[in-house]
Amino acid sequence: MGKTDLRVLGQTPLNAEPPCLVELTKHTITPLRLAYARNHSVIKDLASEFDSYTVKIDGEMEGMEEKVLNVKDMIASFPRKVVVAALICAGNRRAKMQENTGKEVRGIKWSEGTIANGRWGGVLLRDILISAGIPEQVDAQKGFHVCFASNVAPCEDDSCYGGSIPLEEVMSKDGAVMLAYEMNDEPLTPDHGFPLRVVVPGYFGMRWVKWVDRITISRNESPNFYQQRDYKMLPECVSSPEKAIKEDWWGRTPAMQRLNCNSVVAHVQCLTLACPDQKTLKVTGYAYSHSPISRVEISADNGETWHEVRITYQEGSWSWSLWEGELVVDIDVDALEWASHGQRNGRSKTKVTVISRAFDQSGSAQDTDCRWNLRGVGFCGVGVGSVEV
Repeated sequence: MGKTDLRVLGQTPLNAEPPCLVELTKHTITPLRLAYARNHSVIKDLASEFDSYTVKIDGEMEGMEEKVLNVKDMIASFPRKVVVAALICAGNRRAKMQENTGKEVRGIKWSEGTIANGRWGGVLLRDILISAGIPEQVDAQKGFHVCFASNVAPCEDDSCYGGSIPLEEVMSKDGAVMLAYEMNDEPLTPDHGFPLRVVVPGYFGMRWVKWVDRITISRNESPNFYQQRDYKMLPECVSSPEKAIKEDWWGRTPAMQRLNCNSVVAHVQCLTLACPDQKTLKVTGYAYSHSPISRVEISADNGETWHEVRITYQEGSWSWSLWEGELVVDIDVDALEWASHGQRNGRSKTKVTVISRAFDQSGSAQDTDCRWNLRGVGFCGVGVGSVEV
């Protein structure tokens, strides 16, 4: 894969995103060349270690058996599962949060392209844990967490990368948490976790641990920095890292896990040019949540009236949703913002802004009043796009 298709925001470690939402949303399944790169460590090429690569399974649950699984043996021993799921960075739209609030946020200033809808192939972690003696009864699973770790390379803020999710999520018969070895019907590439990564459909990407080599069942969440001291939506009052530490906001704020409901406007196009008083706009974009999207709406009057759009793609329970719709806009030059460069071809130009909001099948709605937080994570204010007419 050539990274020339991505806009690089950091070289070491590599962090990059696709620069054009129009190109990104042309594809239902995100091509590898447009799949964003998010790393807290250098990228390790483990091709030469594939035959000997192992994952250790251990923990403090009574009756479980400690295991060391060779990846090749694991692939041969457990059935292959395929799931389509959107991988989304918790910092997606961080730059938009800073722009909307006028307040500085800490972290890479991601735009709105840190999302990749992939077809993941691998082994259900549920099957592996059952083979290690983890009980299938829900009551026995309560209070336990599955802690993932990658000891392949030192990280920016910890000796290794790690995170955790509730054991009940992994063991759910309706879930699809997996150890993946394929992306889009091809073996994982080094920058996406070869030979093995965690896939947690419906969860933010920081829990999809790459190069995973240890899985621990624990009564506590992962102690790793990226579970305890990052990826939390701190309250607005926490204005500095020093205050977060001094007042123990990291300990008092729950870790981000499931995706929130969100939508983004990718493109607004004017379809009619002749009539000066009325324009038809075509609007496209994407949406996602931890549950399938049920409805997306758009507005060209700052939310006074909303119009439902058509969902053109949604696959299974955890993919992104692509959508498109048309709006007829009456041009009132007294109410619209004049473009700064004024006249062209003897006619005045105005800017029309379109916003979007989404709803999912669980009943969640996009929190369009999403507030500022220090790390700029989880931003889900209205999607915004504009066009000059």
